[in-house]
Amino acid sequence: QWYQRRVGEFQTFQHYFKQINLSRRMRQFVVFAVVLVALTSAVDLTHKSCGGSAAVTKVFSDDCSDAVCKLKKGSSYQINIQFTAPTGLTKMKASLAGVIAGIPVPFPLPESDGCKACGDACPIASGSSVTFSESLKVEPSYPAIKLVSRWKLDTDSGHVVCVDIPVVIVS
Repeated sequence: QWYQRRVGEFQTFQHYFKQINLSRRMRQFVVFAVVLVALTSAVDLTHKSCGGSAAVTKVFSDDCSDAVCKLKKGSSYQINIQFTAPTGLTKMKASLAGVIAGIPVPFPLPESDGCKACGDACPIASGSSVTFSESLKVEPSYPAIKLVSRWKLDTDSGHVVCVDIPVVIVS
């Protein structure tokens, strides 16, 4: 029954292309373009809030192919956290910790200035949509392990963003 539905959907797809009178070459191009967009789109990552006053709207990476990112040793990955500023922000500190067996272990970030990691957006007006982007290098010496990466943006008055992202480090 599932197979018959899929065959029916495919036939409907073919019929649609014939109805709109696209040439064979144009149909191939459209299918190729749709597949290309699907393969190159950023993947929304599984995440959980661990506090913070900002509303996190999206957590994504162009470098991951699954909702739980598999980080290959020796590679770099870009993590993007989109949020709405809860108040005006003039200064933020970015930090990352790997939470292993409930214990946060600090990891160095190439850019700990949260404003710079948000594209030098400071000062940020209250209610503005902001994207924090940070690269993470997975050193070859890191153990192959499942863990939670805890990303934070802090001000003097507390957490603006705190997001837990489950990841797996692989060889």
